[in-house]
Amino acid sequence: MASRMDAFRDFVSRYPKLRDDVVSGKRTWQSIYEDWVIMGESSDIWRNYEGSSSNKSGGEDLISVEGIKKILGYIKKVNPDSISKTLNTVQKILQVTQGFSGYKTNKYNNFNSGYNSWWD
Repeated sequence: MASRMDAFRDFVSRYPKLRDDVVSGKRTWQSIYEDWVIMGESSDIWRNYEGSSSNKSGGEDLISVEGIKKILGYIKKVNPDSISKTLNTVQKILQVTQGFSGYKTNKYNNFNSGYNSWWD
């Protein structure tokens, strides 16, 4: 026997435009669920949600073959040299900020400074 939530998921899959309202902020899943429980699936309010989803993310899902091609196209446009330059710049900035924090710590600094002052 299917649970009430499974029945609701089946209902939502038959009315894909419901997802668009949730994504755009017009409705919440809670309000849709409450309307579904109170009014039932045969209510006229669900007619507005029949048909395919408009999918506002460019007309295609990222999981589809077209979406994967689009992602690969973006990856091909990435310039490894620019990434390397950016990482080098970040490394230089970190080195400069470490320079402002004082002298570099060394495990022998305390020993050498005490030893030198005693010896001198």
